[in-house]
Amino acid sequence: MTPPRPADVRSISSRLAQSSLTPALRKVAELLLVDPEAVAFGTVASVAERAGTSTPTVVRLSTALGYDGFAHLREAARAELSMRLSTDAVRVRSAAPASDLDALREAECTNVTATLDGLDRVALDRAIDLLDDAQRQLWVLPSTQTEGVAQRLVDQLHMLGRRAVLLVGSEFRISTSLAAVRRGDVVMTIDIPRHEPALIRSQDQAVQAGAVPVVVTGSVPTSLATDGGVVLLFASTSVGPFDSLVGLTVVANLLVNALSERRQPEVASRLANLETAWTRSGALRS
Repeated sequence: MTPPRPADVRSISSRLAQSSLTPALRKVAELLLVDPEAVAFGTVASVAERAGTSTPTVVRLSTALGYDGFAHLREAARAELSMRLSTDAVRVRSAAPASDLDALREAECTNVTATLDGLDRVALDRAIDLLDDAQRQLWVLPSTQTEGVAQRLVDQLHMLGRRAVLLVGSEFRISTSLAAVRRGDVVMTIDIPRHEPALIRSQDQAVQAGAVPVVVTGSVPTSLATDGGVVLLFASTSVGPFDSLVGLTVVANLLVNALSERRQPEVASRLANLETAWTRSGALRS
């Protein structure tokens, strides 16, 4: 059975890169890249004037990129502009005091609720199926910001009996590891709203080699490849200068718990053996 296609959550730049445009359409595309504010807060007429083209051309570009007209393109441009402006440097100037426990509690509780309520159950089941398929090599590719959560996820997967390769280090090292990707493997890419170019290149290498993408991200649209794969979203709102990873941790816990439930009683036996090994070696003290 053909797997369901995820919602089209590609970023504007990704859509542009994957589209074959006429010279007239390219004029509007260039304006999108160099002056996104002109599109985000403009009209069809004003954008056409700025790009030196006609209003029908602006509308044609919108549909060529997969949007339902100019209004949809403008909405996407506003969303991407808003995400771009919400950087660590901007947030730190308006962050709540570190001692404001109530603000932190509210933000993180909201992240947990928004993450769980916003998960697509079909996409979640598909992701669990892919992670549970031992015939597929699992590659876990985190951004530098999410590496800690990814390390914990991979460790727990190993304890459940699901082998995974954690891709960390230099881009050269990751690219070398990904040379072993086979068609049908799974590449789980984990990122916060702002993508690292090296991450995008590495994920593209894996997908081009035939890996199925599982994208765990803090926002859409995304520049990561999603065709034929799965997108899982987590909330990352923060009262401090840096994106919250609480929602991401919730998604990781959910995946691990689902795999643990599927693999009973194998998991119970494995964990009992690990507990015995830890105790005998003195690794744990009561």
